[in-house]
Amino acid sequence: MSFYGLRLEYTLEGSLNYIAWKDRMEAMLEDNRQKDFIYHDIPKPPTSNTKDLEDSRKCVAKARRIIVEGVRDHIVSDLHYKETPFGMCKT
Repeated sequence: MSFYGLRLEYTLEGSLNYIAWKDRMEAMLEDNRQKDFIYHDIPKPPTSNTKDLEDSRKCVAKARRIIVEGVRDHIVSDLHYKETPFGMCKT
């Protein structure tokens, strides 16, 4: 089974497969135009523009979903309270 092209056997299980997972996750995020979220602080769009805010929210949700689907359940609980960057994705 795969999510966004990342096969289940390649999901993050812990420190033993972190380097391989990181390389695959960077490629997956890049394929989905979400890689900027892991390397840059992306500014929140002006609150007066509702469409930009909605587009930004969708991009954050997509990046988070890709990352969460790429880790095993016992690690997802560690990510639960982590903040995610809020910003615009490139179109």
